[in-house]
Amino acid sequence: MVDQRFDGIKIRNLYKIFGPNAASHIEAVRNGLSKTELNEKFGLVLGLKDINIEMPAGYIQVIMGLSGSGKSTLIRHINRLIDPTAGEVLVNGVDVVKMNEPELRDFRRHQTAMVFQKFALLPHRNVLENTVYGLDVQKIDRTKSTDVAMQWLERVGLKRL
Repeated sequence: MVDQRFDGIKIRNLYKIFGPNAASHIEAVRNGLSKTELNEKFGLVLGLKDINIEMPAGYIQVIMGLSGSGKSTLIRHINRLIDPTAGEVLVNGVDVVKMNEPELRDFRRHQTAMVFQKFALLPHRNVLENTVYGLDVQKIDRTKSTDVAMQWLERVGLKRL
């Protein structure tokens, strides 16, 4: 689906149920089956329920919640590290859920970035080389990628490392 009227991220009716045959239980959840009932009766875990968000491009957004409330699960749907059980995830009008593998790879390389909670640096690289790595994957000219990386390292106070 393409929605050209919105520049940014739009999430519509997003559900994530973890476990086998999760999609067959969506209607029951939509009709009021609780998280506890879903787990007790079917051994499934409800990660996200009917999430609807609009995040316009150019603004800083914050997603806050208690530990285990679904923040990371939600973010991983935007870059499709996790596939939703139901719903749409639109980035600049394009539904990420419907992207094929080459489209998804290109999207991840050029439109998204993610720092994981338990990130791992490449131990054989220094700070600059780790910072440049994502640009290397995109095949950006090394001189340009080094300049960009240095600007960001300076901005976050890590230029001297």
